[in-house]
Amino acid sequence: MSGLYEASDGVYRAIFFGIVLYFVLFGYGTIAGVGLAILASQFVFGVVAVAVGTLLYTQADNVEPAILGASICLVVGGTLQFAFLLAPFPILDRASSIAVFVGIGLYILAVWLE
Repeated sequence: MSGLYEASDGVYRAIFFGIVLYFVLFGYGTIAGVGLAILASQFVFGVVAVAVGTLLYTQADNVEPAILGASICLVVGGTLQFAFLLAPFPILDRASSIAVFVGIGLYILAVWLE
């Protein structure tokens, strides 16, 4: 998994700022009751999930099962989030959150077992 650390600093900064932007938009939308900010935060959530999943998949030298599972779950979760934005069925939102949560859990497991 050493290849994971070879991504440029710009990629890591972009992901970090995407996560911060998500929480800022979500917090603002929730506190102020601005629906557009909530929609924007959901879009950013999908972008960050797909970006991190893609980064995990492309940067890993030997694709371990946990890393492969994490990357797939994150990409699927981000894609489900985009589907939720197009067709707002609550099951899509829940499935997206669960897939991203499982992906993060698999990543933590892979790092822990390394």
